[in-house]
Amino acid sequence: MGRENIPLVVRKRKSGKHLLLVFIGSFVIAGIVGISSELLMRRTSSLWVAALFLLTVIGVHIVFDIIGIAATAANEAPHHAKAANRVKGARQAVYLVRHADLVANMANDVVGDVTGTLSGVLAAAMVIDIVRLYPTFGAKEIWLSTLMLALVASITVTGKAVGKSFAIQDANKVIAWVGSVLAAIEQVTGWNLTGPKKRGGKKDGTSRRNS
Repeated sequence: MGRENIPLVVRKRKSGKHLLLVFIGSFVIAGIVGISSELLMRRTSSLWVAALFLLTVIGVHIVFDIIGIAATAANEAPHHAKAANRVKGARQAVYLVRHADLVANMANDVVGDVTGTLSGVLAAAMVIDIVRLYPTFGAKEIWLSTLMLALVASITVTGKAVGKSFAIQDANKVIAWVGSVLAAIEQVTGWNLTGPKKRGGKKDGTSRRNS
């Protein structure tokens, strides 16, 4: 059945659920990351620790950007074949590809925007700490702030540019890796993040013997 045959009411319900998930996800992620970063910045007086945390946030931004792009570029077929052979993470990979729009939205928009905003805030906080520790920079604070923000932006943009090429060329490998991580999380926590297991394989690709 093509997308054009789906009733309008069903589309609206799916869209509403999608938007609600995005809103809740954005709120929770932003809250957790914001509180964690605030506590960390208050408890540390080391610029090196702050710089390391900033680079970590930028790294998370780039990694999730790669995941979002890979989800839209990957193909289901290789993961279906692996799922039929019960390869760990293959069922989760199929789920990610089938929900590529949601994965891309959460990875690129939600996590991407939160980490992007946070990296700017952390950069500004580092400038304040530098001026506090080295008062001689006070007269040049505006230049220091501009340099710091430009450096953060250039690192982020360059990393995302490299990541995009990798995500497009090795999309299936990226999604297979993410699927393995999700499978491990589900196994350890008992959470069901990617839908119930179903026999027959037509929905999640775990088996095709009966098709």
